[in-house]
Amino acid sequence: MSDIDHEIRIAAAPARVFQALTTADDLAAWYTPTVDGTGAVGSEWRFRFTGRPEFRWQIVAADPARHVEWRCVAGPGDSAGTRVSYDISQTPDGRAVVVCTHAGWPDAGGNFRKCNTIWGGLMHHLKDYVESGRPRPAFA
Repeated sequence: MSDIDHEIRIAAAPARVFQALTTADDLAAWYTPTVDGTGAVGSEWRFRFTGRPEFRWQIVAADPARHVEWRCVAGPGDSAGTRVSYDISQTPDGRAVVVCTHAGWPDAGGNFRKCNTIWGGLMHHLKDYVESGRPRPAFA
């Protein structure tokens, strides 16, 4: 199995980052403007994109300001069955550290490479949105 890992530091409290990962309005502001779901553990996020396949993620965990985890239940190629987790901690100077791991890929080929690049860009959109408050979804 292969995993994708990214880390980013955000000038905000972990609770604010957690909110940006767990509410439809915030996800729409940095990820894709077409988000459906409530954010409740056990429910699903549905992300739609213009000219791209739809993704559905079951929300597996949402531990306030510390950990968020989703399991892909529908998506292109070999993405179904993979998991994305966001582990959030705080630096001594008050910034949030977000470690994003997309785990469970059968190998490092195919969609793995594409998703690795996409997650890197998404983490910067998350950072820009949380720090500025200005919506700028990656897939507008």
